[in-house]
Amino acid sequence: MKLRLPILLLLAISGPVALAMQAPPALQLRTIHVNPEAQAAQNQAVDARKRLLLVNENVQKAIAKAETDKSPAAQADAANAQQQVASAQNAADDAQKKASSVQSQSVTNQDWKQIQSVLQTYKNRYESSMNHYGVLATTLLLAGILLAAASAIAGFMRKSIAAGIVSIIVTCVVGVPRVIPINQRAEYYRALFGQSSSLLVQSQLRLHPTAADYNEFVNDINVLSDYETNKFPSGGDVAANTESLIKDIAAASVTQ
Repeated sequence: MKLRLPILLLLAISGPVALAMQAPPALQLRTIHVNPEAQAAQNQAVDARKRLLLVNENVQKAIAKAETDKSPAAQADAANAQQQVASAQNAADDAQKKASSVQSQSVTNQDWKQIQSVLQTYKNRYESSMNHYGVLATTLLLAGILLAAASAIAGFMRKSIAAGIVSIIVTCVVGVPRVIPINQRAEYYRALFGQSSSLLVQSQLRLHPTAADYNEFVNDINVLSDYETNKFPSGGDVAANTESLIKDIAAASVTQ
């Protein structure tokens, strides 16, 4: 029995697997019109939004507990948590106003187009990777089925050597998802794609952008880049990374 089918299948798989291991390009954007006062104000605004996100999480937990626990203590905790949300929201608004006031310079259309161009590039890359891993997962599944069938046929035809070789190939193909969590990576790139698409739409809707807007989007892009490279999940724990990504994007962004 000829081994043409297993060889062709391996060649079809090797290309996508090699592409999956390629490193993403380096980020080129930098913040502009930044002085110590502006940087400090921007950092304070980000920290205030992080505190607001944390307080919002706590109030959701307190409210959920108060719905089942009708004790005065639980009801008081829920009321206090809601007051903390209002306080954190005011602090975040004040910090953002200060950050915007010290970075009020308008940016050129060329600079803003650069932001949109980078976001479009990221969006396209994430979409390509998302589709790529989805296709790769399907290819490996079909390859495993076909190779297993070829091994069984070789066994029935008393081609023991060919059957043994194909069985080894089947083992290798089946083992690829254990080394590279393909389905999980498809899901993670879907999250990156969703976040980059949302940021791109926001940038297109942002009228008369200022230096504060520009630096905000640079920070957003830095978050995307960081989660694609340094914080990319090595195993299958995609949900935790995705949740952290969404929180960090929310902390770095101001919806207008």
